[in-house]
Amino acid sequence: MKLNFLSLLTGAAAALALAAPAQATTFSFAAALTGAAESPPVVTTATGSAFVTFDDVAFTVAVNEIFIGLMGGPASAGHIHCCTAVAGAGNVAVFLGFPSFPASSTGFYQNTFTLASASFNTLLAGTQAGKAYVNIHNAANPGGEIRGFLLSTTPVPEPGSVALMLAGLAGLGLWSRRRLG
Repeated sequence: MKLNFLSLLTGAAAALALAAPAQATTFSFAAALTGAAESPPVVTTATGSAFVTFDDVAFTVAVNEIFIGLMGGPASAGHIHCCTAVAGAGNVAVFLGFPSFPASSTGFYQNTFTLASASFNTLLAGTQAGKAYVNIHNAANPGGEIRGFLLSTTPVPEPGSVALMLAGLAGLGLWSRRRLG
């Protein structure tokens, strides 16, 4: 009985450790949009925020963006550029344009995009590496009036959490062995 219970416990622990998640992993990013972050910097009092969430099963990118007080006229475009470490420098591997972006000086934009897996993976990897930015363009600032690099807001599990879980499983195994033996 002792051997069978210990084998069952070990098998259950192995199954839990190796089980693939049944749901998507979502990755969240945020950016504060300012004229100072443009390349070259733009003198403006306009500001904005962008919140971007990636779903690695559906290959979707959800974008929520708000902007206030564009000085160079109403927005003509908004989008994500990737993958460059310096705004405005280097080649852009992935460009995600925002259709039906509001043509106003102050506005809100929300949309969810489904990408091909290769484009999704490139954009996610570049964003995780800190090489993707969001910006908003207008007539007076065709290169963009406000911009911000996307930074992760997804909590990363601490290695200590995994070690604590494994120690707890080992303790449970020892406890059950003493109790049965």
